[in-house]
Amino acid sequence: MKDYSKSNWDGLTGIISILFGLSYGSYAYLLPRPIFGNEWEPIVMPLSISVFMIVIGLLLIVNGRFSPSMAAIMKTIDEHSKNKINTYRVLSTCLISLLYSFMFEPVGFVISTIFFMLMMLMITCGIKRWKQSLVIGVVFSVGIYFIFNELLSINLPSGTLFS
Repeated sequence: MKDYSKSNWDGLTGIISILFGLSYGSYAYLLPRPIFGNEWEPIVMPLSISVFMIVIGLLLIVNGRFSPSMAAIMKTIDEHSKNKINTYRVLSTCLISLLYSFMFEPVGFVISTIFFMLMMLMITCGIKRWKQSLVIGVVFSVGIYFIFNELLSINLPSGTLFS
């Protein structure tokens, strides 16, 4: 086992901060200018945030350097074989969330949320408790739908089942 006691993510985080700051700043610069008044007024704050992100990124790179970030990446790769179940859970959560976002409008809130809750609870609690997970998903989805549609008068997508 290698010694990763001096590993950190500062250098890599600095690079990401600089790239995000540059892209955010370029989009901020492209904001429409007002017809009247100071044309720089709407973009001063976004450009300031962009400059702040770039400066913080540079400081992270100078302070953290790249070799500790590489050590952190190697540590993550070494630990991957021990934590395969966590990787599976994270990837499954991403996939289920993506399916939920595609299902939400056409299928409706209730059915898509029941599916989402059922899948997420099966990932976290196990497949053996699928009946409990289904009951929780149904109660949660119908309850939230009732609260928003009936009590708050905020319409959620009903899909083909309730239309």
